[in-house]
Amino acid sequence: MKKRIIALFMMAAVCAAVPGTAFAAEPATSQEQQISVTLTAEPEYTVTIPSSVSMGNEGTYVDVTASDIKNLPEGKKISVTIAGTDKYNDQMLVEADTSPRTSLRYQIISADGELIETNASTGAVGVGKEVVSFTENATKQYQIKPVISGRYKYGVAYTGSITFGIELADNE
Repeated sequence: MKKRIIALFMMAAVCAAVPGTAFAAEPATSQEQQISVTLTAEPEYTVTIPSSVSMGNEGTYVDVTASDIKNLPEGKKISVTIAGTDKYNDQMLVEADTSPRTSLRYQIISADGELIETNASTGAVGVGKEVVSFTENATKQYQIKPVISGRYKYGVAYTGSITFGIELADNE
């Protein structure tokens, strides 16, 4: 009985060792794919805005320069906008260190002549407004002016800050 079991195991081992015949399926049809690549270079540019501005009663003009512009996409421009200020609700204000505290509103006249100002009573906002734009290397100006009204003092320094956003936008 042991011999029969051993013989069965050996026969199974021999059958397992014999390679079987594999049948190939129909060959797959081939498909061609066309590949096309267009390389685009990222836009490069430098925008220079003065880090500080001083103005008198009549305001001042501020130069903004775009240089080293490369790979600007068709239909796009470099847009310099007002991103915010250091005052509550991004109001365009400068304040004096006086007692009581005094402040002055200011306004910007963009390179295109648009008057940009904030005013809590009218709801006017400056955030998002374009100040200057470029499609080539150039220097452009905007004007910044104090709004002299309400309670103010002469001979004291009024200070504040404004933050500009710089991005690519559609050239309308």
